[in-house]
Amino acid sequence: MRGGRRSGPEAGDLAQQNPAGPLLKPALAAVLTIAAAMTAPAALAQQPVSQEAATQRRASFNIAPQPLSSALVAFSQATQMQLFFNANLARGKNSPGARGPLTNSEAVRKILAGSGLTYRISGGTVTIVDQGAAVITGSTSADGSIALEQINISGENAWGPVQGYVAKRSASGTKTDTPLIETPQSVSIVTADQIKTTKPASMADALSYTPGIVSQSPAFSRMVDDFMVRGFNVATGDLGMLRDGMKLQTNVYDGAQEPYGLERVEVLRGASSMLYGQLGPGGVVNAISKRPTAEPLHEVNVEYGSYDRKQVSADFGGPLTEDGAWSYRLTGLLRDADNWVDDVPDDRRYIAPALKWSPDDATSLTLLGSYQQIRTRFAPPLPYDVVRSERIPRDMFVGQHGYDRYDSDMFTLGYLFEHEFDNGLKLRNNARYFRADVQWDYLTVTGLSGDTLRRGLWNRTEKSTGFTTDTSLQYEFDTGPAEHTVLGGIDYYRGTYESHRFAGAVGPLDLSDPVYDATPIVNFASDRGWYQSSKQIGVYLQDQIKIDKWVLLLGGRYDWSDSGVTSYRSGVVSNRKDEAFTGRAGLVYLFDNGLAPYASVSQSFAPTTGPDGLYGMFEPSKGTQYEVGLRYQPPGSNFLLSAAIYDLTQTNVVTSADGGITFEQIGEVRSRGFELEAKAEFGNLNLIGSYAYTDARSVKGSQTIPAGERVALVPYHTVSLWADYALDDVGLKGAKIGAGARYLSSANIPDFDKDVPGRVLVDAMVSYDFGAIDKKYEGATLSVNARNLFDKKYYTCVDSGGCRYGEPLTVTASLGYRW
Repeated sequence: MRGGRRSGPEAGDLAQQNPAGPLLKPALAAVLTIAAAMTAPAALAQQPVSQEAATQRRASFNIAPQPLSSALVAFSQATQMQLFFNANLARGKNSPGARGPLTNSEAVRKILAGSGLTYRISGGTVTIVDQGAAVITGSTSADGSIALEQINISGENAWGPVQGYVAKRSASGTKTDTPLIETPQSVSIVTADQIKTTKPASMADALSYTPGIVSQSPAFSRMVDDFMVRGFNVATGDLGMLRDGMKLQTNVYDGAQEPYGLERVEVLRGASSMLYGQLGPGGVVNAISKRPTAEPLHEVNVEYGSYDRKQVSADFGGPLTEDGAWSYRLTGLLRDADNWVDDVPDDRRYIAPALKWSPDDATSLTLLGSYQQIRTRFAPPLPYDVVRSERIPRDMFVGQHGYDRYDSDMFTLGYLFEHEFDNGLKLRNNARYFRADVQWDYLTVTGLSGDTLRRGLWNRTEKSTGFTTDTSLQYEFDTGPAEHTVLGGIDYYRGTYESHRFAGAVGPLDLSDPVYDATPIVNFASDRGWYQSSKQIGVYLQDQIKIDKWVLLLGGRYDWSDSGVTSYRSGVVSNRKDEAFTGRAGLVYLFDNGLAPYASVSQSFAPTTGPDGLYGMFEPSKGTQYEVGLRYQPPGSNFLLSAAIYDLTQTNVVTSADGGITFEQIGEVRSRGFELEAKAEFGNLNLIGSYAYTDARSVKGSQTIPAGERVALVPYHTVSLWADYALDDVGLKGAKIGAGARYLSSANIPDFDKDVPGRVLVDAMVSYDFGAIDKKYEGATLSVNARNLFDKKYYTCVDSGGCRYGEPLTVTASLGYRW
């Protein structure tokens, strides 16, 4: 459908009712069939229209003849209108479809032609009834069971909630609401339901079943979101960490994001500067905030777990006015916890209020804010031989009482605005301000002689700010057989990073009899920090062209960058201005059986702000990716399989010829690999599977990083599998069990003769939903989750002196109540 209005309500795919008895199974089967069909490519997904618009405006429909249930779902997906109908009314009936320029009313009438059914449109909902029926009524059988009265459908959108694990739409790959099957680049989505089931303690945990993602030890990721995607770090230089489609942080050490505050986490793999500007070639991790809901939402959870972990979280939302024009969301978390390392806390405070105003179907303004406080201590990197031999136990604190701390306070405030004009032109304007204040004092390990651990120290005070805005216009129109979705826009990012760093000395630690009474001495006379600022502005234009079963994507962007670094130690000021063009092209073919092969090429561009040996500024690094892939989404199923082969190269990589004293820009890194991901829901069984082969290595290097050296931390093979099963069919209504396994093969340590050994980590969960007994999807839920179930000892290394122990067995029990 072209030029349709958008509706304010944002609900899940299915609002389940109160079925029981012999009609339960066919009703649920109908629900699953309808939910799976919602991304049928027969109709282009658009935003809902008001009743007045439905009767007065026409749009282009392309709904083919098919079973009536599928045709109705295609209509709901095309218009984003909520759809109510009894599954039994549509069972066994076919629809002639609806094609051509039609109003919503005319389209529904054509879809229902010959079925003996009629409809009512009220606001943003369509109700299907038997001809002559005034209302939809349920029936009571002789044994007293109640049949399913109706099915409530509202289409998934790219920014909203998803029921289950299988998301089918995303904006991360196009900046428009687009089916994944029509996106010519790899995208993985972790939904809020998956987060709720697996109970991740960090973003790294949330992405641990996603292909192509590697992170450091949880000892590090509890305070920092630092990921390797396809062999490239998305947390260095121009960060690839996004929030709601815009750059979030200026510096990786600002603090990690809280998974409980997210509706979904999306990973767009590969060079993506055409969409998001100045980035490294690995891709982006886009976290989508929880947003106001059209339906009332009330949830409170209490948790207790290993290492005296105590946590309370709550999530509230719903309309504030009777007409739904105002709605809200308030999400919060309070954690008081220790860590498997002695004397290391893992405390966090998080609150995120949101307010939405939708005066009509065409306009919405959402205000989003958040405050997060992290209180923990840094896990200093250790030499490889020390962790391998476990000469320092995994739970031993090597810092100094009263000195070590990592205190981070992060604050964000922004808005999302959207308006659709009468001609179908959509305006989006999003903006956000970010600030982080960090006090980071920690001891380092400088050597080990016998049982005497030599230590150094750093005292760091840091402040980061960022302001970003993205304004775009989207217009949909037809030129002959071609359907166009054109997006043009301009985005801006202004970031500052101020870091004051002072080194110092502290006495050694006797590992055989540790006494933490040394007095740290900080040399405040020499500030080894710097002040960094950057301004980035880019203009972009993209056209998604659909001709029959072909989808062609073409896009281009031009960026300007102005960056500068001031060294507090030397007083030297370095500035540089850069500009570059980046593009992307992709082609998808949509087979009727759900197969969708694609091919694409994309580019990246990232200024290099660090000074070289002469305190100058380097040329920007650039990346190019070639990708060929295949998605499979069978009609009538809730299953999505994705596979991709890629070749990704980054040029102008900065390398050191003498261990870090001087630098040169001669490097080139290339990553080649294959990725496979499957997400499926088969009745009560949920499955997540992934495999990635990644060969990331330097092509041109230096004396310290020679050509052919594999990138640190990135194994050749990663495999993961998660499955959970609701035991309703075996007489245990409300009970669910789940387990997962994650395998990572050995990883390289640069310029070292040993590798980090591979590992297999096992996770598990069991839960009981007390409300499932009477099929009221509210009430109390008790769950127990375990990570690293068999207490596998492992470690991660970025170099021979930068290793950290992995997380031991951790168990968390959660009691939640929803109403």
